[in-house]
Amino acid sequence: MVTTNHESGGYRLIKWAFFISFLVLCFIIMGYNYVKGSTKAQDLQNAIDTKFKLELSHVLSSLSMKMNDYSYRSVLSSVSNVASISELTSYEEQNDNLDISLYNLYISLREDKSKDKVLSRADELRDVFTVLVRDPASKEATDKIIQITDETFFKE
Repeated sequence: MVTTNHESGGYRLIKWAFFISFLVLCFIIMGYNYVKGSTKAQDLQNAIDTKFKLELSHVLSSLSMKMNDYSYRSVLSSVSNVASISELTSYEEQNDNLDISLYNLYISLREDKSKDKVLSRADELRDVFTVLVRDPASKEATDKIIQITDETFFKE
């Protein structure tokens, strides 16, 4: 059987149509996966931010207790938790000093010689964490934490 140019042209047209359809389908699948991945990433970021806010409220509640050895350890633990996840939050993108200030506070709190100094500035720290609970990206609050740590903990 002899094929004509018309038949082979139709066959090529079908092949190109199939190829283009395949590419369009691939782009649709890739777009769907991209949107799905972006949604999952945003959900994860929201979960991290929510956990961070919860940990900030734990710091505040620990600072609100009558200070004794238990409440001091509770403050230390809470600050450790909040410092460890602060870098992963979206608030860190808005306030670059957030993780540094919280980490420095944690370092200062874990020093045995700092305990009495912490107790003397617990009211100021409570005020700072009250602001952070309301606005986790507050630059004023992180500046105050840095000031407190510099004045109280890093001075000899």
